[in-house]
Amino acid sequence: MKIKQVLSVCLLTLLLVTFNSCKKDTIDVSQLLSTVPSSAGGVVVFNIEGMAKDAGCEIKNHIIEPGEVIKGLLEEASPTQKKDFMVLFDGSTGIEPKVAVLFYDANRTFLTVALYDEVKFTQFVESQVGTNFEDVGNGLKVCGQVAMKGGQAWLCLPTGKRLDPEGIEAYSSLSTSQSFLVTPMGEKLLTEESDIRGWALLKTYLGQSLSRADRALASIGLDLIFENAESVRFEADFKKGEFEAEAVILNDKGNPAKSLLPLEKIDVKPIKELGESCQGLMAFTITPKLVKKFEEIGNSLGGGLFGNFFKELKNIDGTTAMIVSGKNLDEEEAINGVISTKGDVSPAFKEFVSEYLGAISIDGDKLKFTKGNVAGSLSVDKVADEIKGSCFALVVEPSELAGLNFFKYLSTGFSMVELKLKQDSGSLEVEIEAKTKSPDENALLTILRSK
Repeated sequence: MKIKQVLSVCLLTLLLVTFNSCKKDTIDVSQLLSTVPSSAGGVVVFNIEGMAKDAGCEIKNHIIEPGEVIKGLLEEASPTQKKDFMVLFDGSTGIEPKVAVLFYDANRTFLTVALYDEVKFTQFVESQVGTNFEDVGNGLKVCGQVAMKGGQAWLCLPTGKRLDPEGIEAYSSLSTSQSFLVTPMGEKLLTEESDIRGWALLKTYLGQSLSRADRALASIGLDLIFENAESVRFEADFKKGEFEAEAVILNDKGNPAKSLLPLEKIDVKPIKELGESCQGLMAFTITPKLVKKFEEIGNSLGGGLFGNFFKELKNIDGTTAMIVSGKNLDEEEAINGVISTKGDVSPAFKEFVSEYLGAISIDGDKLKFTKGNVAGSLSVDKVADEIKGSCFALVVEPSELAGLNFFKYLSTGFSMVELKLKQDSGSLEVEIEAKTKSPDENALLTILRSK
């Protein structure tokens, strides 16, 4: 194996032991964060020790001993997979199984961990890379894209990036005033109790994931939706019976950025009247104030280009929701929905709804539409209760997402995936929840079983 195998082992270590936990990693986080510069554009902390214990594993003499569930998964693995995975549990890497930190700085991403045995780590890395560590001075040793000094190791990501020994030397000798610990987010990442917790500058995140043109559009969009948006803070937990994650946009003071959108909470009453069961549900609120705001945004981007569209929306006021069932969410075989209005909508809007969403009917101030018979494993009544307090919600059976990369691992062991947007004290928070079919099993174990 080459350097990509070293990377795989490090990342698989994080994946396999990322379970809900008693969070007891503060000291180790402090040690690693003290070598992350305050200029870092993104930092993610992974708790390992407590999570491994809650996953039924034990840690003895720096070695993670797999629990019964993990042993069962290893027995089902192919010989090659089993050989690679056992590296995580036999202690041969020399990595301390307590905590790991991922950070972005100087156009590079680094994974840093503590070592309990530098000799074992040296032997492990050299056997994978095929070359020996080189002593570059001041106790720093380098082998390919891996560096080691003072009981700590750094892996430069991705594998195409060159590791800069001088940069690693600078990280290892940072003073407290130069490290990420002195930043407001450093304190939060040190003390928060999530399985995975992180922070990133928006320009860092957008720069890593979008093209230049798309970054420009995304920046304009953020400026139109938030007041002084600068970074994002996120956290995730693998719990018994469910996976939970949330994210919030922050301003330059490190506080939740004020939302410039006049959003209101969803009224779940009309949702519960749509039917008994479904495969997917989407709901949101549209009010005259929100339409006016979108019209202002549209005008700022393209003059009066969207004028006729927003004109048709001005009589919509309240909750819009729909339940669906079918082969996938792009080609619904059946749909029931409702649009709350001021009591009247234009013939053109009715024609649009009729053509694309289904046969329409008027019930007081509600415009309803229907096509086919909606059915599925999700209880509409229970889903409606789940999304109370949200201003936008999307809830689906995992099978509806099976074709989307990671989500294929949710299709067999999970019963429901929720995406909710909530407004709290003027700011917006995104929440994601995935509920397991077995309420007594850890969510990550469910994912691993699904593979």
